[in-house]
Amino acid sequence: MKIRGLRWWIVLLVFLAAVLNYVHRQALPALAPTIQTELGIDDREYADVLNLFLLAYMVAYLSSGKLIDRFGTRAGMAFFVVWWSVANIATAWSQGLPSMACCRLMLGPGEAGIWPAASKVVSEWFPARERALAIGLYTLGATAGAALAPYIVIPLATQGLSWSASWLGQG
Repeated sequence: MKIRGLRWWIVLLVFLAAVLNYVHRQALPALAPTIQTELGIDDREYADVLNLFLLAYMVAYLSSGKLIDRFGTRAGMAFFVVWWSVANIATAWSQGLPSMACCRLMLGPGEAGIWPAASKVVSEWFPARERALAIGLYTLGATAGAALAPYIVIPLATQGLSWSASWLGQG
């Protein structure tokens, strides 16, 4: 069965993965004041946590590209989405600076993996004349995710899922 415009559906999925990637990435900064207060982390320690993430992210670009080449785009993308999701979930369990730093250090490599995978998706699915547009579309996901994160993360942190009770007719 041939799906019309399949490659555009695939780039849409990569776009959505990029949105999710950046919502995850921006969850901590959106809640920084609350997290710093609850965990007793000062501004310098918070900056160190962010820098650990960025260091791991930077180093992971090379290894994540190699993993994508070795195991394939689909498996690699799934692996990295699960990795960064688990690392972000674990961040919620942080009890202080050491555990927060460890979680963010683990988040970096998971999040770095999407970009080599996304580039490979485009190279595999798109002819040269359409690659720039496809890259522009999935890259837009990063900006969209960063812009949407505060509007998703802060209400979830302050109200939880209380809105779902009324939506489901239980409120």
